[in-house]
Amino acid sequence: MVRIALVVLISFVAGCQAAGSGTRRPAGEGTADGNAIARLVRAMPGDYDNHEQVVHASAARKSDGAIAPLQVQHGLRVVESGRDGAIVLWRLAISGQATAAVWLLRVQAAPDGRKLRLLPFRPLDASAAQSQFADRAATFHYDAAQWAALEPCAQTGQWENEAFAASASVEACSALLPGLGQDAALLPLRFTLAQDMLHVATFADTSRGSNAIEDARRVRWFDGWAAINGGGPQAKSDNNDWHLQRDLHLSSEGGRANLRWRDGAASGYSLQLERTSYPERKLMVLQLDVIEDASGKVVTYLWADPTAASLGFNLGWLQVGFVQQAPAP
Repeated sequence: MVRIALVVLISFVAGCQAAGSGTRRPAGEGTADGNAIARLVRAMPGDYDNHEQVVHASAARKSDGAIAPLQVQHGLRVVESGRDGAIVLWRLAISGQATAAVWLLRVQAAPDGRKLRLLPFRPLDASAAQSQFADRAATFHYDAAQWAALEPCAQTGQWENEAFAASASVEACSALLPGLGQDAALLPLRFTLAQDMLHVATFADTSRGSNAIEDARRVRWFDGWAAINGGGPQAKSDNNDWHLQRDLHLSSEGGRANLRWRDGAASGYSLQLERTSYPERKLMVLQLDVIEDASGKVVTYLWADPTAASLGFNLGWLQVGFVQQAPAP
């Protein structure tokens, strides 16, 4: 899928125009000072996933045949920050594939003093960058010898009320494609960060059109447990053959976990957690599904408020409980 995306984007580049332009700054924010950088440092960190967008697009594709967006998980870590600037590690990974890329963003005030400039760097050792991103306990030290600046792909952006928007020149950045290889597909060209939503356009998205974008929501992580009866859905009330799992870990954006017997074998059922909407009912919920693995059918589900920090149920043969993790510092 990534190879196809790369072929499409390379052919697309010839006709591309610069992606977007900065939005007008509200009154009272005339300069991109340390406060603007500090706001971005507070707002960016977290995991983001466009699971709901992909699910809804896949359903719509059956009728209109449109190209569905890739499901991409974004991880943003601020590893250095100060009034004069910040360094952010941005990891993008395509769900279900081994394809992932890590970029370093240096955030500073733009030369005009009114916006922020986000300069991307590519790692000279991709595997080392992946390890640095994953090791949250280790202190990050920027080493210029390990990163190469991508000057033509620099983004400029600014705050507009509660949203931060930034964009790069597609025409200028596309000149670097041959040297970036497969990772080029996952290079952010523009993004908007608005509260818990991260709207991102990468080169891979251009296969869906010049205005295509990923609508990724900030992920909340839940830890939990499940007790499944050995008799399954037909278990008798006096059946005490319970199999307990205490290490379940789910993402609020399509996280899935297999339910297993005490010996580790698959039980044939899974749990999936997702924040989703039902436009026809004007309803947005946090939904926990019980899925029959063989058929892929949802056996039953629980609806909760989308901001719920805990949820659970008791079906008689299956008991489940989850609690949201505290946000990482």
